[in-house]
Amino acid sequence: MSNGETIKDILQQIKDHKLEAREGLRRIHELKQRGDAVSGAEQTLSQEAVEQQVKDVLCRVVKLQPEELSHELSFKEMGIDSISSVEIVRDLNEALHIQLDGIVLYDYPTIPELARYMVDEIQKNSGAMPVKVINANAANANPQEQIHEPVQSQRLNHRYEYMNDLIDQFSTNKPAAAPSKPKAPMKEPVNDFKEPVKASEPATVSPHAARSLKPLTGRQAKEEQAPAAQAPLSAGQPASGAPKLTLKTGPAPIAPAASSTEATGKIKLGFAASRPAEEPVKVTPEAPPGVSADQATADAAEGVAIVGLSGRFPGAASARELWRNLRDGVASTGEIPASRFDIRAWYDEDRKADQKTYCTVAGLLDHVDEFDPLFFNISPKEAEIMDPQQRIFLEEAWKALEDAGYSDQAVQDTRCGVFVGCAPSDYTKHLEANRLSNTADAFTGTSSSILAARISYFLNLKGPSISIDTACSSSLVAVHQACVSLWNEECDMALAGGIRLMITPDSMVQSSQMEILSAQGVCRPFDQEADGTLLSEGVGVVVLKPLKQALENRDHIYGVIRGSGVNQDGRTNGITAPSVNSQIQLEKRVYEKFRIDPAEINYVEAHGTGTALGDPIEVKALTEAFREFTQDSQYCALGSVKANIGHATMAAGVAGMIKILLSLKNRQIPPLIHYNRLNEKIRLDGSPFYINTELVDWPENKRGSRMAAISGFGFSGTNCHIVIEEYRRGS
Repeated sequence: MSNGETIKDILQQIKDHKLEAREGLRRIHELKQRGDAVSGAEQTLSQEAVEQQVKDVLCRVVKLQPEELSHELSFKEMGIDSISSVEIVRDLNEALHIQLDGIVLYDYPTIPELARYMVDEIQKNSGAMPVKVINANAANANPQEQIHEPVQSQRLNHRYEYMNDLIDQFSTNKPAAAPSKPKAPMKEPVNDFKEPVKASEPATVSPHAARSLKPLTGRQAKEEQAPAAQAPLSAGQPASGAPKLTLKTGPAPIAPAASSTEATGKIKLGFAASRPAEEPVKVTPEAPPGVSADQATADAAEGVAIVGLSGRFPGAASARELWRNLRDGVASTGEIPASRFDIRAWYDEDRKADQKTYCTVAGLLDHVDEFDPLFFNISPKEAEIMDPQQRIFLEEAWKALEDAGYSDQAVQDTRCGVFVGCAPSDYTKHLEANRLSNTADAFTGTSSSILAARISYFLNLKGPSISIDTACSSSLVAVHQACVSLWNEECDMALAGGIRLMITPDSMVQSSQMEILSAQGVCRPFDQEADGTLLSEGVGVVVLKPLKQALENRDHIYGVIRGSGVNQDGRTNGITAPSVNSQIQLEKRVYEKFRIDPAEINYVEAHGTGTALGDPIEVKALTEAFREFTQDSQYCALGSVKANIGHATMAAGVAGMIKILLSLKNRQIPPLIHYNRLNEKIRLDGSPFYINTELVDWPENKRGSRMAAISGFGFSGTNCHIVIEEYRRGS
């Protein structure tokens, strides 16, 4: 038997698990030391041999059984910590005569990724031809389809003479050569997204039915599933009189697909809202127009396409339910139920009362205590300590991608960004009451930065991942930053939005101390009787792509962002006081920079908080900005979603944006409710604006399309203004 045939036989024995990888590599080394020339056809380095060596080391160091090892599980999920990872790397270095860095398990967290990295790095350092990968399930496949291109990753700062020489002989059938010079780094390729499912095809599915991730297996499945069946879980000894966190299973609010028979439950904490669960209805977008690549190139103007959306708001478990409430003029605010917190214990009708609230009305989400952790590969214990904002935004991000027609596998390892408007949660008070605030899970579970990062981590997204807190303008600023990232080619696709929950009375009390809440319990934007706003909860996510790319991918397009901008008030009458001049400058800058004619904007979703100071300033700024471009009057409707659901603060902007997108889809402008008489400080006569108080058809503008603007003004002084246009084929 020739030397080459012997090596082939050794590799086959390793693949068939008849020979340990360590012993096989030792024998190959002995063959090389004898100086026998490698003959015959080009040999191959088996990735499976390296994978088997990794598995052998894992079983030995972590005491796992071979059947407990899964290619889908990360090393962390297998129970490998920082100490055991050092031992694993040490043993791999010894077995394969290499020098891996100790942190390699963090960058390549699964068995296949680590093995592929090891093969690729050794190959690159050898200067040899591309390495073929032997796959047990594709042994007879076309050899050309088995070539594995090296991953573009950081080169190790070492040379492995023995392994390099061996691989060089395998790849080139030539005597060993001197190490080649490092290659110049290649330009990072642009990730092409897979062809999405047409908008008319996907049915409403739950994460359980839609997921392509495999279920937990082996030891992890036993550890994860066991606690889920126990209710309640032990969570430490609570302080005297403190609320006790309990863990119960309950029905998932996301309705399963008709074809799914999987029965799962959601974690339920003991402070749920009192309204019963309703089955959310998926927004069914219209089928996208057929546009060829040539047409897309010719028709696409500068802009960002909104190709998917999802949200939950007071009285609405889905975007479709939100539209129903807006269309019908429904107010979704009400007295805060005792099941959330005892607001009456903090009530005092005196607006000046210290540490009290004079308002007991807000807009709340249902079922904020429910979550299916195992679907997202999160343990029940960790999920219990996680801020509900992290849990709910994770769900809605999944649903938004689903609405856009993309599966988790379609976005894996792509340059998809995540931009979230959010703020630290008051959920930490529950953790403090139960003596859980100083745990490792609490450290990550209550971090605002982790809220955005958790989506990127779960879906393996490689674009920017940023949490943004500019108060009331947070979610609009998040959308703007996502657009900037797309325009700068920092990402190819983005998830953007915001979330706000109120788990304790703190926000109600603090807002009352600033006297910005309505004592009447009604939010009346632009009305003479307006006496303040109402706080509310909400979460919304939109999926963004460059318009040209969306057309090429035949995505359904809800609307196109034609321009956006952000600025700051600077020094005003007070740090929370708005500036009319800053708002005028921002709006004019957006129109000038993106060549937008305000004469074509025939609807404005205003910030519209229903406060005596804010509303007149906003209308004055809009009037001054529009007047720089047009003298037309009474052609642009004013509205505010806050009249229906209250002020969702960090999620307020994305709530208004979703309202615009649903209005464009239905080509109707919903009524502004609670409006009777114009605020005497507001002047609409001779201005471009009027108040719309009934459901009307949205008229076309001079260009034959529909265009809207939306504003968000944070009490931080950060302002954002975005213009959205209806997409029509050929426009």
